[in-house]
Amino acid sequence: MQMIRRCLDGLYLATALLGAAFIVAIGALITAQIVGREFGMQVKGADDLTAWSVVAAGFLPLAYTFRSAGHIRVTLLVDSMSGLPRRLLEIAVMALALFFVAYLCFSAFDMVRDSIRFGDLSQGLIVIPIWIPQVSIPIGTLVFAIAIADDIVVSLFGGAPSYLDKGAEMAAPDHAD
Repeated sequence: MQMIRRCLDGLYLATALLGAAFIVAIGALITAQIVGREFGMQVKGADDLTAWSVVAAGFLPLAYTFRSAGHIRVTLLVDSMSGLPRRLLEIAVMALALFFVAYLCFSAFDMVRDSIRFGDLSQGLIVIPIWIPQVSIPIGTLVFAIAIADDIVVSLFGGAPSYLDKGAEMAAPDHAD
C-alpha cells in the first residue's frame, strides 16, 4: 500500500513540477519579448507559446493543488455536520466532482483524438499539430480524476481526504517550541 501511495504522490508532484516548468517558460518568453523589443527584435511565435504554456500551467497541477488543499471549497453545509452524515456527504461531493472531472477528461481526450484524426495545425507563426499543446488538458484532468478517486477510496476505508488533512494542518498549526 505504501508503494502505491508513493507512486500516486510522485505522479501528483511530477505534474505539478511540469506545470511549474510551464510557468517558468511563460516568464522566459515574456522576458525574451521585452528584451527583444529593446533591441528591435521580435520573438516569433511567443504569443502562441505563451498561450499554450498558460493552458498547461493551469491543467497539469490540478491534482497536486487538490491534494494540497489549494482549491477553494465552500463548506457551509459540510461543516454543519459531523460523524457519518458528514463522511457520506464528503464522499458524495467527491463522487460528483469525479463525475464532472472524468467527463471533462473524456471530452479533452476526444478533442485531442479529433485533432490528430483531422490533422489540425496551429494557426499562428509556429505551425505544429495542435494536439501537441492540447495534450496537457487531458493529462492534467486525468491525473486530477485519479487524485479525486484516490481520496474517495481513502474515505471509504475510513481515512480523511487529503484536503481535510492539509486543511486541519493549516487551521491548527503546531506551536510547540
